Formats: sequence, structure tokens, C-alpha cells
Amino acid sequence: MVYWNEDAVYALSSYKALAWFVGTWPIEDNTLYSKLRWLFAIVSEILLVITLLMEVYLACENSSGDPIDTYVVTASAMLVIVKLTLLRLQRSTLSTNLFSAIQDWCSVEDAKSRDIMIQHARMARIISLSLFYSGFFAFMLYMLRLLPVVTANERTFYLPTSCLFESVTSLQYVLITFYQVVQLFIAYAGNCCTEGIFVGITLHLCGQLELLMIDFQQISRRRHKQKKGSLVEEFVVRHRRLLRLTETIEDTYNIIILTQIFTSAILICITGFGLIESLHVHDTIMTTKSIVIMIVMLLQSFIYSFAGDNLRDQSEALSFAVYDSNWCDFSTDDIRDLTFIMIKTNIPIRLTAGKFFYVTRATFTDILKTAVSYLSALRVMIGKEGANN
Repeated sequence: MVYWNEDAVYALSSYKALAWFVGTWPIEDNTLYSKLRWLFAIVSEILLVITLLMEVYLACENSSGDPIDTYVVTASAMLVIVKLTLLRLQRSTLSTNLFSAIQDWCSVEDAKSRDIMIQHARMARIISLSLFYSGFFAFMLYMLRLLPVVTANERTFYLPTSCLFESVTSLQYVLITFYQVVQLFIAYAGNCCTEGIFVGITLHLCGQLELLMIDFQQISRRRHKQKKGSLVEEFVVRHRRLLRLTETIEDTYNIIILTQIFTSAILICITGFGLIESLHVHDTIMTTKSIVIMIVMLLQSFIYSFAGDNLRDQSEALSFAVYDSNWCDFSTDDIRDLTFIMIKTNIPIRLTAGKFFYVTRATFTDILKTAVSYLSALRVMIGKEGANN
């Protein structure tokens, strides 16, 4: 059992709620019950993808589904399958980061260090909760727009599956509709909890790097108070621990980041096309839903870019702090220990997308520029088509 103090609860509890629901919370939850929740979530999303692809294949005349909604939901479900699978496979490495974060919160002593950690935790909460609330708003808009209606001759479903389930009984209709709601909520929870855990542990590491930088800036004063042992050696050990924790994040999330960025770019273009169409037909609900989905996609990409840039900035600031310290007054042993940090800090900490390219704010702006370019081309094409008609 891991002890959580109030600060740890503030920093990490919001991510635990959604991750627990889909069975991917890495610590305190390695039971058969959590494995069953994860398996249920994976199987549900696989069935969601299969049913939507079958619906597209059947393409009957009674189908009332919007093809854009079909593409968005299918892509989101595929993303969840990838994310939940990798989170479960990397459970032990993620638990190391979370255990370390909880230990940091429980062992912090001075008020200044706590304030710095709280600032990074607050930033992580603001970003992740913005994603959670906007994602839930998009989920509710989807529910309201596709609210099932039972008439004498027709039944509608939350998912566009009218062709596949056109001859079901009333009880089967109720059960299928309820299960589709569960599938859509799993898609929401699986996507949001993955980004939430990522931004929480990554910005916590940024806070620890900032604290280490401040300790290096104050190393001369602290060396006089050190009664035994080498202070530089202690800093070397702390820096190596932070580097190992960063490597675990990179190993866990590099495939997820690549998949997310690639999918977000496609979905932003598809949703943008739906936005243009809804503006032409003056469909307010569809317009609002398209805008919210685009915001969610942009937030998901922004989280990875923002966290990756913060890690790089903090590691570069640490290298300058080491250089500016009074290392020339240190003992020979301390200078030798300091060289290990100097060598490591010459290479900034960076997160990658599938080991192909670094994830920075430039990555986010590239996604935005690509999406806007495609939307501009689509708008011109629709305008020309309308003029010809």
C-alpha cells in the first residue's frame, strides 16, 4: 500500500479516476479485477471498430450515420486500443515514475521546493482537466445529436449501425444501445487518461529538474552546511535517477505519441471538412461538435509538444546552472563527480515520436499549419462546386 499525502492526491488523483475505469492505473491495481476491466475495454473497442467497418461495408439505404462521425469514432477507438495495450504492457515502468512522484511529494521539506512542485502540478492539472472537460463535452454533444429515437418503422443507434442491427428485438435494441454508450465512454476515458498520466508525470519531472537546478545555484552555500558525504555526488545520483525516469516515459510513450500525432492530423482535416459542410447547411449542433472535436485533437497534440519542450528547457537550464556553479573551488573528487553531470547535460532531454523525430512546440505548429492548409483547399473546392451548381 502506497501512502498518499494531500499534495500527492492533488497532483495525481484526477488521472487515477479515468485510468482505473479502463484498468490501466499502474499502481495499487494489479488485481484480476483490473485485468478484467482492461480486457473488457480492449474487447469493447475492437467490437466497436468491427461493427463500424461492417456498417461501411454493408452501406445499406437505411443507414443514417454521418460518414465523418464514423471516421472519427473509428480512429478514436483504434487509438484507445493502441494506448491501453501499451499502457498495460509498460505498467511496471510507469509505476516506477508514479512511485517516485509520490515519494517526492511525501519527502519534500522546505516550503520553496513544495511551491515549485505545486506550480508544475497545477499546470499539469489545468492542461489535463481542459482536455477531460472538452472531451466530455464532445462526448455529450455526440450523445445529444445521435439520441436514439424509436418510431414505428425505424430505430436509430448512437453508433451508425442501422444496417447491421436493423432486425433486432426491442430488448436487444436496448442492450445494444446501452453497450454503445459504454463503448463511446471507454473511447473517451482511454484517450484522456493516457494524456493525463503523461502530462502529470512529465511536468513533475520538470519540477524535479528545476529543483536540482536551484540546488546547483546554491551549491556553495550548501557545501558549508554539509557535514558528511559529497554534495556533488548526491546531485549526480539525483540527476541519474531523473534521467532514468525520463527514459521510462520515452520508452512507454514514443509509439503513442507517433500514433496520436498522425491520427490527430488526419482527424483535424476530416472534422474541418465536416465543419465547413455544417456551416453551409447552418447545422448549429454539428458545427459546435466539429469545433469541440478539433479542440480536443489540438489539445492532445499540444500536451505532448508542451511537455516535451518543458523537459528540454529544464535540462538546458540545468546545464547552465552546472556551468555557472563555483566548480573551480571544489575538491578533486567533487570536480570528477561534476563531470558526469556536465557530460549528460550537454545532450538535452527530448521526447520523440516513435524514435523518428523530436516532439516540440514546432511539431504542434506543423500539425496546425498542415490542417489549416488542407481546410483552405477544401473550402476553395466546396466554393467552386457550389458556384458551378
